Amino acid sequence: MSETRLSDLVSRRLFVPIRTSSGESIDADRVPTSALRHGNDDKGSFLAAYTSPELFAEFGPPGSDHIELAARELFARAHDLGERVVINPGGPAPINVATGVLPFLAAGIDPNSPEALRARQPLGDLPPLEPPGDIPEPFGAQLRLALAELPQVQRAWLLRAAGSWTVGIHLHPAAELGDFDEVRNRLHAVASEQLGSRRELAVTDLRAPSLHDAYNQVAAPFYVKHDAPPGILSRLFGG
Repeated sequence: MSETRLSDLVSRRLFVPIRTSSGESIDADRVPTSALRHGNDDKGSFLAAYTSPELFAEFGPPGSDHIELAARELFARAHDLGERVVINPGGPAPINVATGVLPFLAAGIDPNSPEALRARQPLGDLPPLEPPGDIPEPFGAQLRLALAELPQVQRAWLLRAAGSWTVGIHLHPAAELGDFDEVRNRLHAVASEQLGSRRELAVTDLRAPSLHDAYNQVAAPFYVKHDAPPGILSRLFGG
């Protein structure tokens, strides 16, 4: 599988070997990142994962226990460690997930989307983030209005990066991947109308802690939702 299909992994659940061999079923929530088993190849150390129990049984570490993790959680854990991930190591088509794309995958973003490609320098590092300075109007006002009409958004940071605008989105904890897609599409529409092109505004999901911290360290939030409109919890939690 090539890097152009890395986004296919975002919605998958992966089978991750851990440092025990009890043969018992193990609660993934109780397994710390330090207990995940590492592998080594000619590029060095990596965290291993498999896309099916059958591939794990055939190519995984002999006798190793494993846990089942959402791919995004594994990518977030690996990013916090600064470790790359190899999917199906030892198998016929292993997938190398470089450290540079981990924060995008952890946030549910296709690392080869135009926004992510502009933000990678050259392989996943954010370009230097800068305070917004003077925000042109009516772009600023229209952006705030759009954010206020998106109940899944709790906070947003508007910064400058590589000569363009970037908005970091902090979603409600119950929000799903589709909720971020709605936010991105809405804000791109604002950028197209107010800035002349959607490419002038990169929209980033800040669920990866490192991304959140990177934006928060540069400036205070541009937008903070103070009062959730009626029905927000019902919509987000499916009640």
